[in-house]
Amino acid sequence: MLACCPTTKRRHLGLSLLLVACWGCSGTASPGSANAGGSTSNGGAPAASATNGGAPAAGGSQASGGASTNVGTPTAGGAPGTGGSRATGGTTSATATGGVNATGGVRSTGGSKSIGGITGLGGASAAAGSKSSGGATAGGSATGGSTSAGGASNSVGCGNATLPAVCNTSTAGPCTINVGGTDRQYFVVLPSNYNPNTAYPIVFLWHGASTTAQMYIGGGFIAYYGIRTGFPNAIYVAAQGLPSTAGGTDYGWANTNGQDVNFTKAMIDSLESNYCVDKSRLFSTGFSYGGIMSLTLGCQMPDVFRAIGVMSGAAFGGINSCVKKPIPAWFTHGDADPTLNISGGQSARDGLIQRNGCDTTNVQTATMSDGITTCTIYNVCTSGDPVVWCPVPGETHQIPGFAGSEIAKFFLQF
Repeated sequence: MLACCPTTKRRHLGLSLLLVACWGCSGTASPGSANAGGSTSNGGAPAASATNGGAPAAGGSQASGGASTNVGTPTAGGAPGTGGSRATGGTTSATATGGVNATGGVRSTGGSKSIGGITGLGGASAAAGSKSSGGATAGGSATGGSTSAGGASNSVGCGNATLPAVCNTSTAGPCTINVGGTDRQYFVVLPSNYNPNTAYPIVFLWHGASTTAQMYIGGGFIAYYGIRTGFPNAIYVAAQGLPSTAGGTDYGWANTNGQDVNFTKAMIDSLESNYCVDKSRLFSTGFSYGGIMSLTLGCQMPDVFRAIGVMSGAAFGGINSCVKKPIPAWFTHGDADPTLNISGGQSARDGLIQRNGCDTTNVQTATMSDGITTCTIYNVCTSGDPVVWCPVPGETHQIPGFAGSEIAKFFLQF
C-alpha cells in the first residue's frame, strides 16, 4: 500500500525548502483511494490522487498564503506495518515527486478566545474505565483534576543520576541510534530545570519534508512548532527523517517497511531508559509530512501515545486497519490547500471521531486568535477522547499562528 502527494518549493527567510509528505498506515488502500481523502480538490486546486499506491500528481497553482508559516509539502510515499502495540511490518514504499509552489508569511496571534479556554459540555462523560482529561479545556468531556490518564507512569530512567551525552543543539550534534541496520538521528531537549526524580511528558516533533530536525529545536520561526512556550515542562524530541530519494535532501517519513514506526519505538525505549518519563503522556505533532507521521502513530500506536496534533496532514492509507483504540486529536488545515487537499484532513478527522465514539450533533465551537477560524470541538465521546477540528478559511499549505499555543493547551489537559 502506498500513497503519495505532490512536492512544493518555497523560499522563506532565505531558506529554500522542498517539502514532501506521504501517509503510511497498516492495511491496503483500494485502487484510487489514496487521494487526499478521496474527494475532489477545494477552491479549484485539484486534489492529488493515486492508483494502487501510485504517486499522485499535484494539481492547481499555489495561492499566496500571506499570513501563515509555510514549512513543508508532502510527496514521498510508504506504508507502515500492521497496527498494534509496537508492532513491525509493512510493505515496501516507493517515492514520487511532484511540484507546486507554496508561499506565505507568519500569521500573528492575538488575544481572542482559544480552544484551551472552552469548558466541556455539561453532562458529557467518559465511558467507565476510559481515559479522562483534567482541567476545563476544549475537547475535555471527562472530569477530574488529574493531568494524565490514571496518573503518572514513571519510566525506569527515573532516578538516574548520570544522563547520556547531550544532543540538544546543532553544536552538540544529534543522538544516534541504530534501527534495523540504519543509523537514525534525533535531538533531545530537556526542561530547563530537569529533575531526574520527576516524570516528564514527551512531545515528539516531526518535521515537514526537506526541513531538518535541528530547525525545530533552534531559535527559528518553526522552533518547537511554537508549542514549548505554553508547555515548557516536557521533554522535546525532534527526529530526523530519511531522504525520500537516494542522496537527496527531501527528508521525510515514508515509513518503508515500518522503518519510521520502528525508529519511534527505539527512541521511546532509549528515552524511557535514560530519562525520567511519564509513559502515560507521550504526544506527537507535526506539519505536512510531520502531520502525516503523527497520524501514522495515531493509527499504529494509539496505545502508546496519549494525543496527537495534526497540522495539514492526511491519512492516505485509510483508517480501517488502524488499531481500534481511541486517541484524542487536534487538527488544523487550510481550506484552500492545493498540496494536501483539506478532504484528506477531513477523512482523518472523521475516522477518529468514529473511533472515539464522538457525538457529531452535540458539539462546541471556538473562535481562534486570527479572527477568522472557527474550531469545532467534538467532546461528547464515549471514550472520553475529544477531537478538535480547526479549518482555516482561505489558507493554503501553511501553519496558522494559533496552532502552537492551541496544541500546547490541548496536550496539557491530558
